[in-house]
Amino acid sequence: MYRLSDFYKRDTYFVFNNEYNLIDRFDLINSKIIEAKEPIRFDVDKIDDYISEYDILPTFTSPLVSTKFKNTFEDLIGKNDAQFLSSTIFDEKGNKNDSFYVFNILKTIPMLDKERSIYEVDEDGFYSIKKAYFIPDGLKTSIARMEEHKSYIIVKEEFKRRCEEANLKGVNFIEEGHTIYTDL
Repeated sequence: MYRLSDFYKRDTYFVFNNEYNLIDRFDLINSKIIEAKEPIRFDVDKIDDYISEYDILPTFTSPLVSTKFKNTFEDLIGKNDAQFLSSTIFDEKGNKNDSFYVFNILKTIPMLDKERSIYEVDEDGFYSIKKAYFIPDGLKTSIARMEEHKSYIIVKEEFKRRCEEANLKGVNFIEEGHTIYTDL
């Protein structure tokens, strides 16, 4: 299993617009089914000329993904596992892009192997994970959010293989046990 990650050419995030959207951003993070009548709006400082070269964009909620990404996984991901919702990206000059989908993951599963992982839990129950290992066979679907840290989207080998075969751009995978910490 792997943690799904993204890479974009410059350091930026596409930010869920709390004022415009009629849904709560936490519904995305908490794996709720979304009934959106309008495209979900995200904002960014500028829409780059090269945005269409990417198949996943960095967000703080659910990833924004391309049509190519959506088409690669529609047959693998069941309707109870994820939704692909229309989105519109606006920049500060009013330019817009509506070629990406919000990839709303609907499964949240406890997956942190607490015996092998290195982590701390604060007084509010928030996990700070320094080195993550996953419960073997804990992921029964191809993709889910990790209950212990909902920003972690965990995928199976088949998901990774399809990304590589489709040559999806901007998609990265973090192997379990990987850490940026040197003092462990």
